[in-house]
Amino acid sequence: MPRLSAAEVFTPTSYPTYTYVPRDELHHERLLREWTRSSTQIASLSGPSKAGKTVLVQRVVGEGNLVTVSGASVRAPDQLWERVLDWWGEPHVTIASRADSSSEGTSHDRSASLGLAGTGANAKSGTATTTISAETLQATVNRRGLPQVVQELANSPFTILLDDFHYIPHALQGDVAQQLKDAASRGVRICVASVPHRADNVVRALPELRGRVLAIDLDYWSRRDLLEIPRLGCEHLGLHVDAPSLAMFATEAAGSPQLMQSICLWMCNHLGVRETVEPSRAVTLDEAARKEILFLTSCTVDFRSLVRALIAGPKARPGDRQSYQHRDGKKGDVYLTVMRAVAMDPPRLALDKEELNRRLEELCGANKHPDGASVVRTCSTLAQIANGFSEPTGPSLEWDEQEHTLVVPDPYLLFYLRWSGVLEREADAQA
Repeated sequence: MPRLSAAEVFTPTSYPTYTYVPRDELHHERLLREWTRSSTQIASLSGPSKAGKTVLVQRVVGEGNLVTVSGASVRAPDQLWERVLDWWGEPHVTIASRADSSSEGTSHDRSASLGLAGTGANAKSGTATTTISAETLQATVNRRGLPQVVQELANSPFTILLDDFHYIPHALQGDVAQQLKDAASRGVRICVASVPHRADNVVRALPELRGRVLAIDLDYWSRRDLLEIPRLGCEHLGLHVDAPSLAMFATEAAGSPQLMQSICLWMCNHLGVRETVEPSRAVTLDEAARKEILFLTSCTVDFRSLVRALIAGPKARPGDRQSYQHRDGKKGDVYLTVMRAVAMDPPRLALDKEELNRRLEELCGANKHPDGASVVRTCSTLAQIANGFSEPTGPSLEWDEQEHTLVVPDPYLLFYLRWSGVLEREADAQA
């Protein structure tokens, strides 16, 4: 077994060479591989944040063949191709020059006898004239946008991944979609990635794309699939970690393979395993060790500004909000109380009104807890606050008014709420 570092095996921010999980039963790779054989179609990948969309495309087309452009960076129709040419290393302006030179010369000789008896001596003299001329021609060549991208990338292994198409300004989406169609029809591989509720934005922007788009839908990972990451990785590192600890980590990863990779890397850090151990080791983690690993992982997730805003709620005068007593001795107003309920066991990325009320009853015990109408108003306000901190993938917390469901689309936010300790510290402060 080759000696590998833990950072080579568990890679939350790069391609997982040693811990890639194919999930063949979902046919994602099969669909993408078939698409690469007929790349006049546009591939449309939809899935939640940190669910492995980019890694999937990298797996199929090759890590070095992927040109990724964020929709948030496109503010003009031609800017997409500028971003691609930036990746390609093409200069914005090229100066081509050519130098021509010529020379012309004439020569004249004169000779005469010196007339010295017995010597036969003579003298010779000459003059020469040379004219040299040079001419330099220069031309400035600018980038040519889409035509140049087609020239460089058409019918090649390179794939353009346009992430978060919906973040392109709405007024430009139709023009960009038309250019994507033109590029794909000329042999450039185009893949568009988005979150589920924005999956059809590119088709809606240009309805004539219907029938020209291959749709592939990803979902949050199952716990079984997440457990494959430590199974593969620990085998490379010579570790055998107890099953209950790994099961807990898979639950806390909340469907995110990227988050599972991060937890496993911090587990190795906690165990002092920097590289493959020989002979292999069996490890059993106690509750304190598990909590420490999860806390350390939460330190790599920074939602401080958003969470402070969610806890604070809208501006209010001191004393205007009712305080609720929690059964663990802590206190909080309605915003902190609802956020603590969201962070309770078991971790859930979506909580309907009934589940949220049940958690609030459990949190407050025999004490008074927020009523149903107050909870609905609070959730709606929390979603508005989160919308003001919108990430490139969309708000990290949303309220579905029709379904009366509080949704946490980003597993990292839920993980931060559960393990950073920020909610407990604030509840101590309000107690």
